[in-house]
Amino acid sequence: MIEFRMLLARGATAIAAAMLLLAPMSCESTPAVSAPDWFEGGAMKPASAETLQLTARVLAAKGETAKAGYILDRMFQEFPNYLGTYTEGAEVLLIDGRNAEAIKWLNRGLEKFPNQPILMNNRGMCHLLAADLPAATSDFTAAYTTDPADAEYVANLALAKALGGDDAGATELWSRVLSSTEVQRNIDIAIKARPNFLVKK
Repeated sequence: MIEFRMLLARGATAIAAAMLLLAPMSCESTPAVSAPDWFEGGAMKPASAETLQLTARVLAAKGETAKAGYILDRMFQEFPNYLGTYTEGAEVLLIDGRNAEAIKWLNRGLEKFPNQPILMNNRGMCHLLAADLPAATSDFTAAYTTDPADAEYVANLALAKALGGDDAGATELWSRVLSSTEVQRNIDIAIKARPNFLVKK
C-alpha cells in the first residue's frame, strides 16, 4: 500500500492527482485474513501493533473498511502510544472518504506525539484534499521545519507554496528534489489548479 506520506510524491503525476483532490491507494499484496480468532492470537502470542496495522491495511485495501475500523479501534485501545495507530487510522478513514474524521484521528495522534512531523504532514495532506490551503500550508511548514531534510516534506511545502502563488518559493524547494524540467511541470500544474484552492471569503 502507498504510505500516507507518499500520497503526494515528488513526481508531477502524483501532484496532478492531488490537484484533482484524489488520494489513490493500492496494496502490494493481499494476504488472506482468517477467522476472528486469528486476531485474538488463539493459542499463539497476542497480535502485535505491527500485525494489527497490517491487518487493518489489508482489510481497507479490500474495501472492508468497517472491519478495518474495528481493528483500528482495538489498536487505539491497546497501542495508544504506537505511531502507526494514527497514521494507519487516518489512511483507512481517507479510503472510506471520511476526511474530516481522518483529521480528528491525526489530532489524537498529535496529542500523544506533539510536533511529530509525519502526523503534521499527513494532516496537511488531509487539509489539502479538503482544499483548505492555509491549514495545509501550516502543517506542511511545521513538518518541514521539524525535518527539513525529508524530501517529502520539502515537496509538499513546495506544492503548498505553488498553489498559494509563491512560484519562487516553490521553485527553490522543488529544485532540491526534482530536475528543472519536473519543477517547471509542477509549477504549470499548480497554476492551473489554483482556482480549486482559493480562500473563500
